[in-house]
Amino acid sequence: MNSSYRFLFAPALSLCLFTAAGFAQTPQEDKQSASSSPRWYNPTRYNPVKLFHRGPTAVEQLASNDELEHRLTSQLQAHGVLTKDANLQALCSNFQALSGCISTVRASHSLKIDFSCLKWDVTGIKPSSVPDSCAGPSDGKAMSLQKAIAILKPDADAKVEATNALNTAQNDIKDANS
Repeated sequence: MNSSYRFLFAPALSLCLFTAAGFAQTPQEDKQSASSSPRWYNPTRYNPVKLFHRGPTAVEQLASNDELEHRLTSQLQAHGVLTKDANLQALCSNFQALSGCISTVRASHSLKIDFSCLKWDVTGIKPSSVPDSCAGPSDGKAMSLQKAIAILKPDADAKVEATNALNTAQNDIKDANS
């Protein structure tokens, strides 16, 4: 007898819910539902492209602030990381973030890795002056600094070296900005 009530109760409940939903709609909502998009959706307000907006690239940051480039270059030259004739904008081409560029420069200097090899792995773009001994990314995509260090210098502690290089780079940029 319980099973027969279940079969009667389920259709009756669904009938009540569907009719209540139909009465809940107001005439204003009927007009709007005839339009091209529902009321809650506004493409100018909820633009998914805004989620992927990136800041200026490393070269754009350096080009927009000559003083930052000069201070950062002289600071890295004083630490012995860059040579006297180094061009920071040329080194940072193809990098999305300035901190990524400086941390790659720092890591290549501290680990004695060829910068162009490390740059190729981190950016995924092959520089024009890459030695034949460099191993680029296998799938042609950029990889993290930690993974690139692990590939190019397997005996180094890649996680610690990448973290140290990034922290030092962020401190360098902060010092050059002040």
